[in-house]
Formats: sequence, C-alpha cells, structure tokens
Amino acid sequence: MSAKLSIILEGILKEEENKQQIDAMDAAMKAASVELMNHYKSHEAEIKADVEQSQEELNEALGAVAIIGFILALPKVIELLVKGIGKIVAVWKKLVRPGEAKGREKEFAHNIIEFTHEWHRAYINGLKWILKMSGVFKKAGISDETAQFKTAEAVYYTIIAGLAIYSGIGAIGAFKAAVQGAAHGGGFSLAAFEAAMASVKSAEVAAFMGKLGLKSA
Repeated sequence: MSAKLSIILEGILKEEENKQQIDAMDAAMKAASVELMNHYKSHEAEIKADVEQSQEELNEALGAVAIIGFILALPKVIELLVKGIGKIVAVWKKLVRPGEAKGREKEFAHNIIEFTHEWHRAYINGLKWILKMSGVFKKAGISDETAQFKTAEAVYYTIIAGLAIYSGIGAIGAFKAAVQGAAHGGGFSLAAFEAAMASVKSAEVAAFMGKLGLKSA
C-alpha cells in the first residue's frame, strides 16, 4: 500500500471514528435531557423544599460559581443533576480516556462543538426552567429573563468545560480554532465557555465536577 493511500485510509477511519463519537454523544444528550426533566417532575416537591429550607444566602449578582456553590448544599438538586447530566458524562468517559485530547486538542474541541450544537439551547433552557421552578432564582432575586438565561448558560458551559478539561483540552485556544472549522461553530459561545474554563479552577466548581464524576486530566 502506498504511503499516500495509507494516509487517505487513515483519514477516512478517523472521520468515521469522530462521527461515531458525535452520534453517541448526540444520543446521550437527548436521553439525558429527558432524564433530567422526568426526574425533576417526579421529585419536584422535594427539590423545592430542599431549596426553600436552605440557609445559604444568595444575591442578584449571582454567577456560575455562586450558583454551583449553592447547588452543592442541596442534596436533591445535586441528585437531579447527577442522574441527568451524569449520563452525558458517563458516555463521554466511555469514549474518551483522561487526557486523551493532548496533542489533538483542536479535533476534540471540534467534536465537542458538534455534539453539543443540537442540544445546547434545550439544555440551557431546561436548566433555566429547573432553577426557576425549584426556587433558586427567587432565592437569588433574579427575576429578569435575560439574567436567568445567562446564569443557566454559565452552569451549562461549566459542565462542557469539565468535559474538555477531563479530555485534556486545558486552554480556550483549541476551541477558538475549532469554531472556525465546525459546521455549527456559530452556535457555540466562546465568551461563556472561556468564563466557564476559568471558573473550573475554583474549589466550588471543582467539587461540582467531582460530583458529576469529572476530574481534571
């Protein structure tokens, strides 16, 4: 087999492997979305009581780190997120070994952008609905719809940042490069992701990632 043909075949196999990964994660995103909503509806009264009885003080300047710190003190809310979003994490960990993206950061970043594109708005809106219905936004004094969306977006991108760091993509640069080549790069918020990557360094967010089963590579 010629060297040129070998390179072409290797490229085809790599494309097929990437497609299988994206398809597997797409299915996981769909299944986890259903699980998240079903679990909330089944335990709504307990989750609301969990939030209401919390002594944690929140304020309207709330960011992702503060929200996550608050969530960590709520056993029923943590259980909800682990049962829902934890399914995505479990599938990702079957496909990717810790640190596997090192040396292939742009490729892995591209795949993360591709598998999240169809579901990212549904997840952000789902998280927003849960944070609203459970009373978290009320406790924090966040009544503005735009502010609620931004807070939910920050939590969502923090989870995506956790997947990236677990994979070995420790810097935002790979995502900036991948956005240019990804078919759905325009729907990926680099600003929200960059903020999330920074927040993962905080103790609260690191503890949240640990609850979901993600550790830094």
